[in-house]
Amino acid sequence: MAHDNSPLQPGGRGSGLNALSTLFLGLTIVITLYYLAVILFPDAGFNPFRPRPTEVAQIAIATPTPTEQISTFTPTPVIIYTPTPTRAPLTPTPTRTLRPTRTPLPTETSTPSITPTPTVDLCKTLKLLGPPLGTKYFQYDIVTLAWTFGRPLAPGEHFDVLLDPPAAGMGSIGWADVSNPKNKDCGQYCQFDVGINGIYPGGRFIWTIGLIKEGKKPGDKTTTVCPSPAAFYFEH
Repeated sequence: MAHDNSPLQPGGRGSGLNALSTLFLGLTIVITLYYLAVILFPDAGFNPFRPRPTEVAQIAIATPTPTEQISTFTPTPVIIYTPTPTRAPLTPTPTRTLRPTRTPLPTETSTPSITPTPTVDLCKTLKLLGPPLGTKYFQYDIVTLAWTFGRPLAPGEHFDVLLDPPAAGMGSIGWADVSNPKNKDCGQYCQFDVGINGIYPGGRFIWTIGLIKEGKKPGDKTTTVCPSPAAFYFEH
């Protein structure tokens, strides 16, 4: 069976399709315009769902008219911070260099000569103290001789008591430190008692003290350590 491939003629099948499409397009446009009119004009007579006047009045009464409240805007003050100027770094002041002062030349100071400490002559410390010159005693009086010396006696040294009775001559009558050991260190003074009555005739007695040192061996001759001071005398 052969197909007919000839083109459609007017009034045929193709013409019916075009007319239907045109109809739908037109209806679409009409419906769209209708809905736009209902939306824009809801109170129009062609709107089957338009609100009744009482409903509109109630809606108008029930719906309060918003009162425009203009809020007063108080602007927050803007604090403008003024930046504190930064101090410029201190420029160090140049230190003034002092000129060296003139150092005075040392003057020649005479060096004091060393004064030698005088050596104490111990023999000069051997002094007679009493009795005073020319003292008179009675017949039975004991005469006490007194003297001083600058240091204690060294080993082997002795105070030799020298007495010159009337018309007899000077001679030793004893070692004062032997008869009284306290005289080895006189301190303020040494003492030696002399008995005159019945031993010597009356008259003037001259006396002094000698400082001697005995020999190491018995029988050795004694030597003089210090010469005797000037003699004193008393009457008895």
